Amino acid sequence: MGRPSSSACAVAVLTAVALLAGSAGQAFAQSGPSGGPLAPGGMAGAAARSGPGARLERGFGGTISGRMNLIGPAGIGLQPPVPLTTPAPLAAPVLAPERIEKLDPKVLEQLKLPNLNSRPPARAETPREAALPPHSIAPVVKQPLQLSAVFEERGAAIRSGVRWRLFTEQADANGEHMLVAESIDASPRFELDPGGYIVHAVYGLTSAAKVITVKAAQPNAQTIVIPAGAVRLAAFVAGEKAPDDAVTFKLSRDEGGVQRVVAENVHAGSLLRLPAGAYHVTSRYGDANASVEADLQVAPGKLVEAQVHHKAARVALKLVDQPGGAELRDTSWTILTPGGDVIRDSIGALAGVVLAEGDYVAIARRDGRLYQQSFSVKAGAEANVEVSAN
Repeated sequence: MGRPSSSACAVAVLTAVALLAGSAGQAFAQSGPSGGPLAPGGMAGAAARSGPGARLERGFGGTISGRMNLIGPAGIGLQPPVPLTTPAPLAAPVLAPERIEKLDPKVLEQLKLPNLNSRPPARAETPREAALPPHSIAPVVKQPLQLSAVFEERGAAIRSGVRWRLFTEQADANGEHMLVAESIDASPRFELDPGGYIVHAVYGLTSAAKVITVKAAQPNAQTIVIPAGAVRLAAFVAGEKAPDDAVTFKLSRDEGGVQRVVAENVHAGSLLRLPAGAYHVTSRYGDANASVEADLQVAPGKLVEAQVHHKAARVALKLVDQPGGAELRDTSWTILTPGGDVIRDSIGALAGVVLAEGDYVAIARRDGRLYQQSFSVKAGAEANVEVSAN
């Protein structure tokens, strides 16, 4: 239950004062100036007498009989009755309209007012987003992307030999770009979702990359520049073409003062697609000292037909008991230049070796004994060199 209001307290106080006033009036009515009861409207006309011979007098609603002994100070009956005063009106409650305006605002801030609202506070409803009807969500439409490649700006399109790969522009948690599509067509067409992509094109040993953006309702066509050329190498010996499987090539290029190998173990007749630029070519005929070096320039979109000419010949070595005799087995060989440089060293029989044009010394080892023979090599002239064991 709540506390009683200030108005209810005031009514209770007034009621108590009225009851006290009524009791006091009856007491004074019994001991007035004449010793008789109070009559309505004033003092009684005949005072009641005390003593043995008391008379019966009529009061307000009956009679009073017997003796009345007045207890109290002498002369109390001679004193006039204390007039009743109207009690002072109670002060208005603090929160009454006529007082609340006069209060210091700081006092109101310190009051702990009860919650006068009998209803619980209404909860604020969280606004909800209106659900869109299913048909209002537009599906993602894939957009076409047409790709083509050229060797240089405003050049003709590359008609073959290009390998295309498409990656996502955004890398995953491992830092890798996901492969989306690939093709080996010269001018492929892809259907892609709108977004960013990385186009990577490879032509032989040359590659190029480009970041593109596919937008909705905007067909896209991209041209990639691949600054590449091509080289086809061939080898000749004494004016005749050397067997393709007997000659190999190595290509290197200068990158910041350092020679970096671009391709090696390339056989004659192979077509190499290379980035445009200058190259150093090394050709080896056989596995000994027959080699040729040359420099060449590769231009974008151009095919370079390069030829190298070797001055060498194939030589067969054998150890015999006598000229024209049968070859002695279990023989090891070492081939030296006249200056003592080792050209070839073999454990066991040496059927044949390709040597550059020049003079050489052959040393045969068999059963702990050494046999030596000098010989010469002429370009394109195959020869049989016999070393006598006698």
